[in-house]
This record gives sequence, structure tokens and C-alpha cells, in this order.
Amino acid sequence: MSANKTASAPSLADDLHQADALLAPLCGKPGRAVPLVLRLLAAIWLAVERLRQTVQASAEVDNWRSSAAATVAKGRALGIEARVGELMPDFRARIDTELQKRGQQ
Repeated sequence: MSANKTASAPSLADDLHQADALLAPLCGKPGRAVPLVLRLLAAIWLAVERLRQTVQASAEVDNWRSSAAATVAKGRALGIEARVGELMPDFRARIDTELQKRGQQ
């Protein structure tokens, strides 16, 4: 028997249960049934939000070279600002140098 267990992805049933919990305070009296269409919309919203967070997290791993905005954000995270008139390849080289200094590359 393996001791390693992987966490399973939330199912539709999990999302519906969570949707019920989120919507219950909005639907009035305790014990009142939440309309099915609201439950389904909330479950879809939960699934889409989970997907958005996953995509965002995977994009942030090391994609700072993909755009100027991502490079500027990485520089700020390291405490480095672009110099006036500095070309993006030069700014990226300074970021690379800083990452090497920190042992992060």
C-alpha cells in the first residue's frame, strides 16, 4: 500500500456543495433551497476562478522575459528599476545579473 496520496481535483459535487454554502446566506431563511440555476452559476464561477488562479500561477513561474510589463514587474520585485532610455535587452541583462548574484538563476 502506498503512503503517497495525491490530492484529487475538486469535482462538480464539491463545487455545488461550496456554491450552496456561499449562496445560503443570500437566499433568505435557513434551510430554504437555493435555486438550481444559482447553484450551477456559482459552481461554474468557482471552477473558472480555480482555473484562472492555476493559469496565473503557472504563468508567473519564470515568464518574466515574455513581455516588457513582465520584465518591469520582475525588476521591481528585485528592487531594480529601468533606467531612463534603457533598452529592454539591457534591462533584462541587469535583471539576469542580479538573479545570478542572488543564486536564483
